[in-house]
Amino acid sequence: MMTFDTSQHAGINFRKVYRRANEILASSPAVSSFPFRAKELVREQSDIAFCSFDKARKCHVDIKQFGSESAVLMELDGAYIIFFNQDEVKYRIRFSIMHEYGHYELGHKMNLKREDPLYGVQEIEANCFAAQILMPEQLLRECAQRGKTLTQDFIIRSFDVSPEAAQKRINTLSKTVYEWRSRTENCYDDIILKRYAEYLNMIAPKPIQSSYYFEDDYKRELERNDWIDTRSRWR
Repeated sequence: MMTFDTSQHAGINFRKVYRRANEILASSPAVSSFPFRAKELVREQSDIAFCSFDKARKCHVDIKQFGSESAVLMELDGAYIIFFNQDEVKYRIRFSIMHEYGHYELGHKMNLKREDPLYGVQEIEANCFAAQILMPEQLLRECAQRGKTLTQDFIIRSFDVSPEAAQKRINTLSKTVYEWRSRTENCYDDIILKRYAEYLNMIAPKPIQSSYYFEDDYKRELERNDWIDTRSRWR
């Protein structure tokens, strides 16, 4: 559960965002490892179509009206389409697609003007949705438990995201109060950790458990002293 300055983030339903993202992470066949194919996930979960900016231009669509240089979700005659900039690097396309898909999954209102107070709320929710899907908090915390330092470089290498997305994820996790999670959220934690255990072991192998036992060492010391004492009596 996220905790922020409520005056700055009033109206943002973080619990809803994380619940839906966790539901997908816990069950989607399209997400078996990281990074995954964003388009496959969207097609699996919805009827959303895709169209590149380049193809839109060829169809005489004015992409300037989109108001975004990366991606946009639009509804046309009851059908949803995600238009995306095919010229951006893959990790930016992936994040942009998941951001727009977040708008769809969270039931956000379409075509809001930037001046609308709800616009900023929806943008933050969509960003949080995309971040949780692409860089699950449960996996990152488990990596930290296994001794990995959650640096920009580690997150970039492990989840193939941009430096900006990795840093924002670090900042967000630093504001998370883990102990305030609900029982349902904790349940998803266990499911997600188990489902992606193989991937976790690859990016953050479990530390080798020490086999040292004080009692065994103490017994060996007694045997050693007894052997030395026996030798001294035969001299």
